[in-house]
This record gives sequence, C-alpha cells and structure tokens, in this order.
Amino acid sequence: MWVRMLVMLALVNEWCHCCLEEERIGLLEIKVWINDPNPNILSDWVDNKKDTDCCKWHGVKCDSTTKRVVELSLEDTKNDYWRYEDLYLNASLFLPFIELRSLNLTRVGLFCCFKNQGFEILSSKLRKLETLNLDFNQFNDSILLSLGQLSSLKSLNLADNWLTGSTSINGFEVLVSGLRKLEELDLSGNTLSDNILSFLHELSSLKILDLSYNNLTTISSGINGKVASPISNGLL
Repeated sequence: MWVRMLVMLALVNEWCHCCLEEERIGLLEIKVWINDPNPNILSDWVDNKKDTDCCKWHGVKCDSTTKRVVELSLEDTKNDYWRYEDLYLNASLFLPFIELRSLNLTRVGLFCCFKNQGFEILSSKLRKLETLNLDFNQFNDSILLSLGQLSSLKSLNLADNWLTGSTSINGFEVLVSGLRKLEELDLSGNTLSDNILSFLHELSSLKILDLSYNNLTTISSGINGKVASPISNGLL
C-alpha cells in the first residue's frame, strides 16, 4: 500500500507544473501592492487554489525543473502611470523569489522606497538576480545606495528617471563599487553631468553604456578599454 502511495505521489509531482505555493502567495501580494485601477491588468493573477499554476500567469516565467519563478515582469502594470498616485517601493515583496534572475519594473510609477524597504534587503536572498529594469520611473539619486548592494547584477536599466548625479555623488561611488559584474548600464534620459564619468571608469566588466539625453559635455574615451563618447544627446 505504501508503495502505491509513493508511486501516486510521484505521478502527481510529475504531472503538476505548478509554481510553489509561497511564490503564488507572493505574487498575489505584489498584485495588491500594484493596485492598478485597470481591471484588465494582471487579471489572470487570481486567488484560486484550484488553479495554482502561477507559472502561466502574465509576466511570470518559472524554471522547468524547480518550478520557482526565475523571471518576473510588471512592465506597464501601472497603465499611464503618471496619471495616478506615486508607488513606493516595497522590495520585501520580492524576497520569496530566491531563484529570480530577471526583474522588470519598467513604467510602474515607482517614486522612492518605504523606510528600510529598498533593494538592499534583497542582496542576501536574491543572489541570482542578474537583470533589473527600472526605466521610466521617478527614482532620484537616493536609489543608488541600495542598488549598489545587488552585487550579482549584470544588467541595470535606470533610463528616464530623475537622476542628477549632483546631490549624491556618493551614491554613484557606492553603485560602482558594488556592481563589479555589471556588463550593461543604461542611464539615458536623466539629467546627469560630467562629474559622474570618473566613477563609471571603474566598471571593469562594462560592455554597454548608454548616457544619451543627459547633460554631458565632456568627450571621454577608453572607459575600460572601450571607446566612448558621452556627449549630450549622444550614445556612449
């Protein structure tokens, strides 16, 4: 009898392609946090225990073996985000997703962080996170200090935020010193000036850097051996 039960359990496990319950609950908490006024957004993220396969939900991708969430995209979940109230980051909501490799928070109206809820709290848990998209939000220089602790990042997109580089040079210093594996960095569409260039030279693994549409005037070359021409409205 015990043998038959073990066989049945094995078959159920084989047939089920569901995500983990703790991650399903985590996704539903993220939906509440987003609280988008458009009912058509994340409409398939439902609290239905009979349908636990959140791996099939919009914006969610799971590992085929572990069933853990490895990619999560909330892009445009705040449809026309600038028309609604600012959304404060609560990074602790992403702690259950320990195998997360890619997180896309493009255009969700992020303004700043709740106290002690910045990206720094993810550094000890999300050690596989390599791609983070934060473009088209409203982050200022204060976000840089928390991002600098995500040492596993290889790609970071901060385009079209409110970065100036003038009030928090220390933030860029922390960012650069912490992200030694970073290969792609997009800072376009901010109001950065030439004073950040000395820090960017220290990104030894950097392959792609975009500083277009900033307030840069200095022409620089040889960032980590790569020819670069950061000028206003020009790609680097």
